[in-house]
Amino acid sequence: MATQRSTVLAKTMMRVLTTSHSDEWLSVLRRCSAMHDVYHLPGYHAVAERRGEGEARLFAYEQAGYTIALPLLIRTLADLPGIGASANTWRDATSVYGYSGAVCSHKEMPRAVIDGFQRALTAALQELQVVSVFSRLHPLLPEQTMLLDGLGDHQLGGATVSIDLLATPVEQRAHYDGTTRNRLNRLARSGVTCALDPEQRHLPDFVTLYHETMRRVKAQESYFFDPTYFSDLAKNLGPVLKLFVVKMPDDEVISGGLFTLCQGIVQYHLGGTRDTALKLSPMVLLLETVRHWANENGAHTFHLGGGVGAKTDSLFQFKARFSRQRHKFVTWHWIVAPSVYHELSLQKDLWNSKCGLRSISASFFPAYRCPAEPDTVFAALSAPALGMAAPNEIEVAQNG
Repeated sequence: MATQRSTVLAKTMMRVLTTSHSDEWLSVLRRCSAMHDVYHLPGYHAVAERRGEGEARLFAYEQAGYTIALPLLIRTLADLPGIGASANTWRDATSVYGYSGAVCSHKEMPRAVIDGFQRALTAALQELQVVSVFSRLHPLLPEQTMLLDGLGDHQLGGATVSIDLLATPVEQRAHYDGTTRNRLNRLARSGVTCALDPEQRHLPDFVTLYHETMRRVKAQESYFFDPTYFSDLAKNLGPVLKLFVVKMPDDEVISGGLFTLCQGIVQYHLGGTRDTALKLSPMVLLLETVRHWANENGAHTFHLGGGVGAKTDSLFQFKARFSRQRHKFVTWHWIVAPSVYHELSLQKDLWNSKCGLRSISASFFPAYRCPAEPDTVFAALSAPALGMAAPNEIEVAQNG
């Protein structure tokens, strides 16, 4: 028995890779070729690092010829209002913008390998003093929950939409609803065209359209990626990133989208439309063109994604017009250091109370990062006799 145990241990290893180890990172992903996507690539994580979203790490575990890997962004807590001073040695982890999660080398993984991965991951995160982990899992890779089962919990957050490119093109088009088909016919009659921009000459035009769209829909500040983000994305992803643009007959760019093709999966990453072109619905032609292109380039799935925050909103309803195929969107929440987590959450609650704030959600994870808003009860109690909020207190609440 002792000999067998030492043999297994000799074949067991957890490596923690950074984006500077991109060759090793990619080598790990190649062993998980059937399960990874653009959101697992080191280049994509390098873009997130440069935006200040955290330090990227790939936790790569090997045992007896099997591989499990999990990419995460490690974030400092030192700059969080209300808890930073007491948490400067602690950190937490999250996933990149998009769909990430764990990947593995085989569709069927032995339970002993999964258990070994989970123990090694726990030890690695404890060594990094990580309090909690949040990750958006990949809707097309349901096997991920098996790899993480037993660590924290999984929460269903809605649904996403995809087009099955293994179906015939006729079958794919048959799933479009009548409104979508009518809009495509109208666009064809109007002379509007859509095409791949292989050299991405129109990337500055797209950035303008994207920001115009974000302002129109009153998006959160986090969605306003600066121009450097787009150029970094193009540089780091290279041929994986594709720009498609929609033009009027006079060559004016009225809509566009950034898409990725990785391991047979086409992802709709970002899109935008000029305000004055909304009545034409050019985004319909954009997705139709990308579908044709994806078929021609051997992709098996065109993933359109879901609504904002995984809600069944107007964006989700628009995407749902192209396909009846749905996927579960799941998030993973794991408290690695429970006592520290609860202490930090308590400190944040006390700080909110002191500043006249309240958390916007009781279910936000991690709780100590939950955005806060002015507490109307606090404001009423603190206001002068005329019932007006005290200016200094509200200023503290909003700027703290």
